[in-house]
Amino acid sequence: MKGRSLLLAGILLLAGAPSCFAGAAQPERPAQGQAAPPGGTPSQRQTGLTAHRAIIHVHTTFSTGELTAEEIVAKAKAAGISVVVFTDHEYVRMAWGPPPFRNLFSYSVDYRPSVLRIGVDEYYNTIEKLQRENPGMVIIPGIESAPFYYATGNPLTGDLTIHDWRRHILLLGMGRQAVKKLPVPHNGLSTRYVSLLLPGWLLYLGGVFLSLFLLIYRGWIRWVGAVFLLFSVLGAIDAHPFKSSPFSPYLGPRGMRPYQEIINYTEENGGFALWAHQGSLLAREKAEQVTMTTPPYTQVLHETVNFWGFDAIYEDAFKASLPGQHWDQYLVGYVNGLRPRPVWGYGGLDFHSENEFSGRRRLTDIQNVFFLEEASEDAFFRALVNGRFYIVRGYTPARLQMNDFRVSSPDGKVSGSYGAEVQIQGPPRIAFDVGTQDGSAVKVKAQLVRMGKVIRTFEGSTPLKVDYTDSDNMPFKRFYYRLDVQVDRRNHIMTNPVFIRR
Repeated sequence: MKGRSLLLAGILLLAGAPSCFAGAAQPERPAQGQAAPPGGTPSQRQTGLTAHRAIIHVHTTFSTGELTAEEIVAKAKAAGISVVVFTDHEYVRMAWGPPPFRNLFSYSVDYRPSVLRIGVDEYYNTIEKLQRENPGMVIIPGIESAPFYYATGNPLTGDLTIHDWRRHILLLGMGRQAVKKLPVPHNGLSTRYVSLLLPGWLLYLGGVFLSLFLLIYRGWIRWVGAVFLLFSVLGAIDAHPFKSSPFSPYLGPRGMRPYQEIINYTEENGGFALWAHQGSLLAREKAEQVTMTTPPYTQVLHETVNFWGFDAIYEDAFKASLPGQHWDQYLVGYVNGLRPRPVWGYGGLDFHSENEFSGRRRLTDIQNVFFLEEASEDAFFRALVNGRFYIVRGYTPARLQMNDFRVSSPDGKVSGSYGAEVQIQGPPRIAFDVGTQDGSAVKVKAQLVRMGKVIRTFEGSTPLKVDYTDSDNMPFKRFYYRLDVQVDRRNHIMTNPVFIRR
């Protein structure tokens, strides 16, 4: 884990772009073209990068999944998947307590197993053992975190509602000790927030001393002192400053503060935070006697910082990655110097069981094609923070694949691909080659997006090969291109952007 901390530190220290955020840094960016999948141009193949198919956001029997980690790795390996990113829940636990001492007398329920409940060491040991047994693969232990929820209503009246529990963030690359101390609700005792919570606790402590003073009197004053002492002692226990999270679930929504806190904690501990299923349509669900509600939360891309990505393609719904929407708005802000670094789109599988969606769910449905120097965890994280990958969603052997994608200078001497930033004089040339995994011909529509707008749509049958020169008179000194290629919603590619500077 020390190596990953040094990796992240190196990326941040080598950054050179200015930012309006104090202390923020832009990730190190390659100046030359990145690799394409097999079949790319010779200049790209010479970079020494190879394509690795990855599945991100996978659950096992350590939390809400029905398959063991061993079963998932075996199935992934058989399907040609070489990178598996496990993201089991830290907790699937919710609690409610009656006022006024809601923490002291709270009742909690674990709806499913979880990593912190079963044991972080057992989780990490299992995945590390699988990595040793499968040296050609990259198998990563991650966490799906629910940093905050708040409760309204009352179980006694049947209207208890848990809000925003499904606002989840994937946490990758942290060591097991950092995971054990995650600043999330119900995670034991912690000294991290003592200074923040101490003032509230001192109020009750002051009440204890005042009530002791009242006890020296006789008569009704002593009785008042006794009652006040009991109240103050219970309050001091309830408001103790050693909580694992400073955000109470009984004070309503707290904005982005709980989520920014877990993102910052992850970064402090050498990890990488990715927003998960922020566009999901699963806004309301029942869990025993509790109603759970989490409206779509695509706005988090604008309201938080220091995360590395979001699921641009997700199983049930994705809106933020549509042309001109939240992702493009963020990227435009980045190239205009309003954001510290770009965020990348990844494909979120959110796999729990092969019985989901009427038994049609498979590990291969949503993949990410990463370009790595080697099959290692550090190489994966280098590709992740530099956007060196694209997303593909498909359900048949005719799944789309990118055989080439690059933006180059008019003479072709300078070029860049997924996640790269290149300096180009003159009209950029955008070249790409879309095929299918089984070589079959399917009709596709490819949208070329520049600065959030679709500037050109190309249609044809695969293999669709395009070499397009963008001759528009553009006022931008920095801008970007990305591709959105579809047969339909079920057979879909989305690339990460290529940035251009004049």
